[in-house]
Amino acid sequence: MKKSFDRKDKLERFVRDNRGRFDSEVPGDFIWSKIESRLAPPAPQQPPKSNPNRWKGQIAFDWRVAAGIILAMGMGLLYYLNNVYGVSRDPQMALKAPTYAREFNQYAAIIGAKRNELIRLTNDKPELYKEFATDLERLENAYLKLRSDLPEAPNQEALLHAMVQNLQWQIDLLNQQLIILEKIKQVGQNEDASQHTNTI
Repeated sequence: MKKSFDRKDKLERFVRDNRGRFDSEVPGDFIWSKIESRLAPPAPQQPPKSNPNRWKGQIAFDWRVAAGIILAMGMGLLYYLNNVYGVSRDPQMALKAPTYAREFNQYAAIIGAKRNELIRLTNDKPELYKEFATDLERLENAYLKLRSDLPEAPNQEALLHAMVQNLQWQIDLLNQQLIILEKIKQVGQNEDASQHTNTI
């Protein structure tokens, strides 16, 4: 520690003693020009550049969010239209007559359920189902004819009422057929019960 202090002391004394010689001599112009040539020229100051990739990422992110929002809104709209107008069951009808689409779809759902019930009850009686199906097909063909005539019909409202009436007739026919099947089933059960009591 003492040695470093001594060296510092000696250097300070040397500079103090020779200060006059240092201040009197001025370096020449050629030395300053050499120093300047070795230094890099100062770069012109430009405003800091923004990172273009940063903005691209934000714009892409914003588009993805917007696309997600639009997709969610579109799916919500389709869900609403399907509930109100039953677009998924019969999209053509929903476009042709949106005010009647829900009613048509409700009738179609009822007819489908009753037809399935009829098929279930006539599994063991295919000839009976064919007879029932023939009557129903006539009404269905008439409905399809009315539906195909709808775009060109001069009085679409009357044609729509006729279509609704046809669907109601189909439901009535299916109800009557199901009642007949239930009666046949009851008669069969009564016969089985009477045969069973006769054998005992």
